[in-house]
Amino acid sequence: MSIKNIALPGPALILPVLVLALLAAVCSASSGDTNKTGTDGTVTITDMLGRKVTMPKTIHRVLALHPIPTGLLAILAPQDQVSIDSYFQRSLKTHDLYTDDEYKRLSNLPVTGVYFTGISAEQIIELHPDVVITMVNDKNIDREQQQTGIPFFAVSKAPTSSYETTIRLVGQIVGQQKRAGEMAGFWAETVQSVENTTAKTTRHPTVLYTGKNGHTTSVPGRNTVFGSTIDTAGGQSVGDELPSAFASNESNPVSMEQVVKWNPDIIIASGAASRNTIMTDPQWHALKAVQTGHVYAPRAFAGLDGLQAVLGMVWTQGVLIEGDDAAAEARLTSLMQSYYQLFYGHTLTASQIGEPAR
Repeated sequence: MSIKNIALPGPALILPVLVLALLAAVCSASSGDTNKTGTDGTVTITDMLGRKVTMPKTIHRVLALHPIPTGLLAILAPQDQVSIDSYFQRSLKTHDLYTDDEYKRLSNLPVTGVYFTGISAEQIIELHPDVVITMVNDKNIDREQQQTGIPFFAVSKAPTSSYETTIRLVGQIVGQQKRAGEMAGFWAETVQSVENTTAKTTRHPTVLYTGKNGHTTSVPGRNTVFGSTIDTAGGQSVGDELPSAFASNESNPVSMEQVVKWNPDIIIASGAASRNTIMTDPQWHALKAVQTGHVYAPRAFAGLDGLQAVLGMVWTQGVLIEGDDAAAEARLTSLMQSYYQLFYGHTLTASQIGEPAR
């Protein structure tokens, strides 16, 4: 569905809907704290949709239908991971995050679909998982659970702060609460630090994030990892103005006329290729962000999506509030090294730290 011809309502009409949506997201995220152990060797855990999911207390085989939980399983429970999803498989083309042995293990696992492009119930059944982890946007979750007879558990990546709960829940499912708690604690502390900095600033530039999937005239809605990252980091995402029906879409097509009307202070392109298109295409030259050179691409190892999205939030704040200065660069570098040591067991090279997203 395109919104190119939709008239955008004013903030007064959008705000009540967005407030309700955010409250619902907070309630859903906190729901994962409740669980109940059965006398039959099962445990019931509330997922991030508020569904009470009963599964074996001890998990030996687990499957994920999205690269976020797939990546968490590779870190927290590689011995229990029965597959990888097709999107995660693409990221293995460069295996900087994993040792050769880890890369070989992951590459040899069966590959499933992801929930948003279609999955095979037969394949899932054949892999015999004790539980399947999917995302809150999986609209077929109950049907999939009924078809397979396997517990399906939903986690979330939006808003960005919800990763903390996702990490803790996956850790609880696979019996790795301590390690997951350390990772989630890093995430929560970093988000809090960003929020504290935002609270002290009066500078809140308007921001266009664009370029996802190569579409340079598309914007994410407010209730996405991209929109929430920009807002938390101190910006005003132009996607906040989209009608509520598009608030959860990561890539909403818009017209160039709408982009010119927004005329954002800062443009964040999804990668270097999109940034180059924006800087060289004449139809973008009228925008003040292009004229002033305030068009940026995030780091390959600190993007606004994926398990490293908390680093993308820190990078975004450095660009929005601190003008991408040396102090912001030093903090980001230190944080990236701490993150990759904690999550993956190694630090990054200097070239990896500075490498732009493609």
